[in-house]
Amino acid sequence: MARILLCLLLLSALLGFAQQPQSQNPPANPPSTSHDNNPPPAQDPSQNQEKASANQRIQSSINDLLSSDPVLSGVDVEASVNDESIILTGKVDSYAQHQRVLQLVSSYGQWRKIVDKVKME
Repeated sequence: MARILLCLLLLSALLGFAQQPQSQNPPANPPSTSHDNNPPPAQDPSQNQEKASANQRIQSSINDLLSSDPVLSGVDVEASVNDESIILTGKVDSYAQHQRVLQLVSSYGQWRKIVDKVKME
């Protein structure tokens, strides 16, 4: 008899947990407030200038690296840099030189996409 009561008690506890409402997710579209209709604040011009300066420094570093590499001697390859990507243009003489360009630039491309427009002659 004690076992039956214990089983009924456990069963009722399980049913009680199963019937509890699940945690509710927040609504997909929260109600808008009056300040939601305002456009986002414009970026500070000094921030834009800092980004452009940083991009220019990275571009100079990459181009210096490419022009000073002995494997790439006499090769015409340049990099241009923006916030999202590094764009490589120019021409190389061999597959090995092309791979070297990509290898050197990949160290700078950790946070940027590398757009390879280098052609092999």
